[in-house]
Amino acid sequence: MRTSMRNERRGSGEAGFTLVEIVVAMTVLLIGLIGVAAAITYALAANNMSRNVTTGKLMVTSMLEQVETLRNTQQLTFGQIANIGQVDSTGATRPFAGFPNDFRPVSTNPGPDGIFGTADDPTDQANVIPNYFRRIVITQLSPNLKRIQVTLRFPGNNGQIQELTGISYLNNDARSNYRR
Repeated sequence: MRTSMRNERRGSGEAGFTLVEIVVAMTVLLIGLIGVAAAITYALAANNMSRNVTTGKLMVTSMLEQVETLRNTQQLTFGQIANIGQVDSTGATRPFAGFPNDFRPVSTNPGPDGIFGTADDPTDQANVIPNYFRRIVITQLSPNLKRIQVTLRFPGNNGQIQELTGISYLNNDARSNYRR
């Protein structure tokens, strides 16, 4: 007389997994795959944010360097490097209205005056970097010193707007930073 039903179902030499063992193994694998998917999602979001911040830092630094270059190459006088309404064109060789101090789309074309960040920069779809906005605030600290603040707004994670600000100081002596 046989006492085990299990032995009757399996022939001699047969081995395998039970249904319960397979379900447990699949559950463990599924949990692992869900964890990997979550890690990939996080990595993609971090990569996107990192790219936006790096692009933003480059744009801010580039604008600060352009302002210094305008002074160093004497394309603009120290008095002309100002926001609209505060420009002093005394001794200037070319007209310049100033930098707007509100947020404007970042253009890839400097416009007719050849200077990025001014009111004449084209803002049509073909000439702007989508979702990037820049503000330039120039503060006169003394007769020979100005504070240049460039703030950039760009898309962050979850649709939030991020801001990045760079500050530089500009003196009235181009010779101290530029050798001919």
